[in-house]
Amino acid sequence: MNGSFGGRGVLVIGGGGIGSQVCRDLAAAGARVYFTYFSNAATAAELAAALPAGSCAGYAALDATDDAAVEHVVATATRELGGVDTLVVTAGHRHPLALFQETTAATAAGILNTELGGPMNAVRAALPAMVAAGFGRIVLVGSDSGKTGSVGDAASAAARGGLIAFAKSIARENAAADITVNVVCPGPTDTDLLAGMTAAEGLTGKLMNAVVRAVPKRRLGSVAEISGAVIYLAGADAGFVTGQAVSVSGGLTMQ
Repeated sequence: MNGSFGGRGVLVIGGGGIGSQVCRDLAAAGARVYFTYFSNAATAAELAAALPAGSCAGYAALDATDDAAVEHVVATATRELGGVDTLVVTAGHRHPLALFQETTAATAAGILNTELGGPMNAVRAALPAMVAAGFGRIVLVGSDSGKTGSVGDAASAAARGGLIAFAKSIARENAAADITVNVVCPGPTDTDLLAGMTAAEGLTGKLMNAVVRAVPKRRLGSVAEISGAVIYLAGADAGFVTGQAVSVSGGLTMQ
């Protein structure tokens, strides 16, 4: 993989967890990376310092539900990178699980705005330059819940399902311009977020532990395995792959 992204400018929206590994892997492959974080400035600074010299073009705090802020970040990343030809979006909303009838309208709206509205804002801002250049790679990180539904997380599953439909639509609109749009759908992945959910009391812990037990591979995925799928879809070998929702879930979803 070393050098396979030489000369590429990549914007990663969401540099924590899976996004952090994506930044590391892209930089190791020769890309220059600009990334955003939501609230943890210290962790973002640590990631920037850990990337190979010259590979980090900068980073910024971002709430991806703010379309004006997204426009500003994309403009800044474009300037610092000398152009953004690749966009990776990892947008997730932290919330306890609950049956839908117990979920407030405000909570559901927050989940939808973050997990669907945020990626839509990012794509809207980054896409025109890709169209003008006649090349682009967009990889959105969603969830297998967008394919199967999810007990206790209906709003998130709806957002993830919408993300898949959105990606397929944008892929169709831009395929002739050599712009690919794909979704990576992780299953249970070894992150701090999942650890907190499986350790939680009540419905959240009960449901998440049941999902983990249901994985045919009988283990969690690693952030490196999720990142590997992102890197493939953003890379030169996947130029004929577009409009796909790729499950990286240990067989939890099979199609």
